[in-house]
Amino acid sequence: MHAMHRSVRGLAVLALPTVLAAGCNNPAYYQGAERIVIDADAIAASQGEDAMNGNPTIGTYAQTEYWLDFRAPTDAELADLQPAGAAPADLVPWVRRDDLTMSVPWTLTNRSDQPMRAWVLLDGASEFFDYNPIAMYGQAGGAEDEEIQFPSLAGFTPLDVGPNEVLRGEFREDDLEEAMYDLDVLSRFCGGPLAVLYHRSEADPIGTEGVPTDAVIAGMVMVRLTLGTNQPATLEYSVRLRQSESIIFDSARDERRLEPMPEPYTLMAGGGDTGGTGGEPDACEGDGA
Repeated sequence: MHAMHRSVRGLAVLALPTVLAAGCNNPAYYQGAERIVIDADAIAASQGEDAMNGNPTIGTYAQTEYWLDFRAPTDAELADLQPAGAAPADLVPWVRRDDLTMSVPWTLTNRSDQPMRAWVLLDGASEFFDYNPIAMYGQAGGAEDEEIQFPSLAGFTPLDVGPNEVLRGEFREDDLEEAMYDLDVLSRFCGGPLAVLYHRSEADPIGTEGVPTDAVIAGMVMVRLTLGTNQPATLEYSVRLRQSESIIFDSARDERRLEPMPEPYTLMAGGGDTGGTGGEPDACEGDGA
């Protein structure tokens, strides 16, 4: 994602299929959220003193969230997964990483006749926590000139796009697998964001020391795409999900949809050091992690 191992993850340029089939076959191709559009007015607005759509790292930005459709567990299933009083690290996720095989192809279009610096970022939420580092900017507790932008789960590297150029790419299945692992490590197992996000876990497991060997890793229930740019642009994407028939919502079979309410991932005050671990989430404060 940055200049280290993850700086190029999920940003390989490729030719996309012309049709993304939708249906009940396996895999099923879920259509992505509506396209993200940043126009000249949005760029001008982001430069205001109290603008909510500007970020010092990625520039003018806009985000969308795509919530996947799972069936809700029965009361008995839920009791087995989430016994009363259990800490987040002791809960067993209903939606598991091993149940999901996802990829997110995208198309980025420079709508100007000028060169563009852009960012295509992927973050999201498990049923427990929601990681949105763009919204988190400023929480690390450092002085303004020392404030840092915590990386996204995937895609945190700039893209240089020529005038009116169309760029196609994909967050691959292995990228999403790593993103789900990192999300759970950060949020439930108290890994330091900078340690975890600057290293691919299979190559360098730094920051994952708190993950039990038998841990069940949570899957994503929501995928968030962020477009950051300094020129008018559009981003279109689709979510490809290979179904796990036991948990995907089926209106002919299931009475209730899963309605997760993940907690926002936040940092403790003073957690913004850049020495390798970064801050810990509030949920980890005082637990010795």
